[in-house]
Amino acid sequence: MKGLFLKDLGLVKGQKQFFGVILIMMVLFTTAYTNFAFIIAYITVMVGILTLTTISYDEFENGMGYLFTLPVSRREYVGEKYLFSIVTTLPGLAAVSAFSFVFSRIRKIDFPVEEWVLSVVVSFLVVTAVLSIVIPLQLKFGADKSRVALMIVWGGGIMAVYLGIKACEAWGIDWKAAIDWICGMKPAVALAGITVICGLLMVGSYLISLRLLEKREF
Repeated sequence: MKGLFLKDLGLVKGQKQFFGVILIMMVLFTTAYTNFAFIIAYITVMVGILTLTTISYDEFENGMGYLFTLPVSRREYVGEKYLFSIVTTLPGLAAVSAFSFVFSRIRKIDFPVEEWVLSVVVSFLVVTAVLSIVIPLQLKFGADKSRVALMIVWGGGIMAVYLGIKACEAWGIDWKAAIDWICGMKPAVALAGITVICGLLMVGSYLISLRLLEKREF
């Protein structure tokens, strides 16, 4: 797994233009916008998708087929992708969080420490949820088809929420009360629940990705 990690790290180091764009966006957002919680989440997700570029490079000209002729198991490959996604996301999250905190103080915008900490934690949980959905799609369909599949999944999710709301209204279920109850939870309890859900989602995503990759022929 160490060799795979070093390989992906080398691929990411070659993405200088991407990092330049991220840095410019980070500076522009923190100097022009006031919603720092959104900025932290948005930049963190952008950094997190770097893992997808390494999968695309691996698949280029049947490179993944060659990769598995080496002493690399599919389990190691999938595990490394999830580990690499977390390791590469953390520095980006730390940088944008620090930028946001400093610029909020320079611009004298109300951004309490409690809200800042909550934004950092939620942003990390959001990126883990996004990667849990996107990585299996990337491994299953490849770079091009995975975009279409992601749009279908996203559209299906929105449709499921809409139909769920309509079903609750038809059956006389007060879904707004459930939302109010969730919003009224203590932050620590809510974060703990979200963390458990995202952890389970990541584990389930890993198992699905492993199964999909084991079925692929190269």
